[in-house]
Amino acid sequence: MSKSAKIEVSKLNLDLKNYRTVPQKNEVDAIKAMISINANKFYGVMESIITDGYLPTENIILLEENSKYTVMEGNRRIACLKIIHGLIDAKKFSIREDLLSSIKKLSDEWKNENLQVPCSIYKPSEKNTIDKIISLAHGKGELAARDKWASIATARHNREVNKVQEPALDLLEKYLKHGQNANGLQKERWAGDYNLTVLDEGLRHLFARLGYKSVADLVKDYPKTKYASDLENLMYDVGVQEVHTRDFRNETEKYVTKYGAKPLPQATQSTSNNTQANSNSGNSNSSSNAAGGGANTGTSQSTSNNSSATATAQAKKGTAKATPKSYAINDPREVVGTLKKFKPKTGRPKVVTLKNELITLSITKNPIAFCFLLRSAFEISAKLYCDENGISLKTIPKAGSGKKPSDKSLADLLRDVNKHLTNNNKDQIKVKVLHGATTEITRAEGILSVRSMNQLVHNEKFSVQPSDICTLFGNVFPLLEAMNI
Repeated sequence: MSKSAKIEVSKLNLDLKNYRTVPQKNEVDAIKAMISINANKFYGVMESIITDGYLPTENIILLEENSKYTVMEGNRRIACLKIIHGLIDAKKFSIREDLLSSIKKLSDEWKNENLQVPCSIYKPSEKNTIDKIISLAHGKGELAARDKWASIATARHNREVNKVQEPALDLLEKYLKHGQNANGLQKERWAGDYNLTVLDEGLRHLFARLGYKSVADLVKDYPKTKYASDLENLMYDVGVQEVHTRDFRNETEKYVTKYGAKPLPQATQSTSNNTQANSNSGNSNSSSNAAGGGANTGTSQSTSNNSSATATAQAKKGTAKATPKSYAINDPREVVGTLKKFKPKTGRPKVVTLKNELITLSITKNPIAFCFLLRSAFEISAKLYCDENGISLKTIPKAGSGKKPSDKSLADLLRDVNKHLTNNNKDQIKVKVLHGATTEITRAEGILSVRSMNQLVHNEKFSVQPSDICTLFGNVFPLLEAMNI
């Protein structure tokens, strides 16, 4: 049986093998993973503790082993308390300024009152009981759950505790180590928030077409398989929600060929369908003969032939080259599609964050917010590009003028970036590609200009139309992309 006791936060160890994410090296990495998976949830817990103190509504679940307490349930709460008490340096995380300010204002009395937390302590022999508690709390669905597990956490639990094979999870974790087409921030987030259901659906349609006997065999062969880059493209597209379960079910041929499988020959598909039709015809004839209904045989054969013709037509349709959807330049769907394909190079986590937020925003409902995020993406990208390519961020005054160096405006930075990208306008192809973007982004009256940003904030009558934003985005995106590849 468990025992209950109040224990100091400093004596509690975070679970470095939390099912929500991949195993972590230390508590700092574990907290970073929690924040990456759901920052709003983490900071919401922290804000609640700061505002109301630690409310002992539910005990922290601990495993006591070799005089060491490991938190099996309540990791977010304990992580927040460790940061609040200064047991882990808050500077190691990108915590909101308002929360940091609130932590500094906490009294000694508050800290003393919240130094210990009520815990339920279990021995190693009671691990099954702990697992039942955790499963009830997170794995049973919304009504029974405290905070429903994502599919990836459920899969880890099934694999580690129930010993169920989870090849999609195995492949994802290999990809997080070896994958070449995702940045560090994306990998950190996908370690705990990733739609394994979609990946599993894709793998089940792919493995045989790639020459493997099972999904497990395909996963075992990664990353050495010759299809490694195709699999990584699949996993990236699942991560950025570019592909969905319905795609593999409704447009199988289109998507399996996108990820490495060769198209099925039309003749093969037709033969297969005819064979199936003939088989069905034979079954129908047998039933008719058994019933003594010879007249029905012709009807069955006719139906089978019609089925065969329909199947053949469907096969032809399936092998036809899929035409990608396209939208008008002023359509928000075109903007979202372009952003989803945008892959900033490694080392640009802020740009990735801005990109992801831009994707989630509705331009129709949040046009002003979209403009500010897009402007921020250009600001950050321009500064990073200048730093990496030795372009000064300062305007140097003339000697003897008495003026101090000043920060360049975004317009000036982008002009310098454009010169560098086009080799001082010698690369005429790039000049043409970037001309519209540079012209638009440096216009004093442009939507993304400082003047317009100020108007959006201060002028109650100044607004922007969603269609105009979409058109603007189409014009300026080539420059944003060029700065991040």
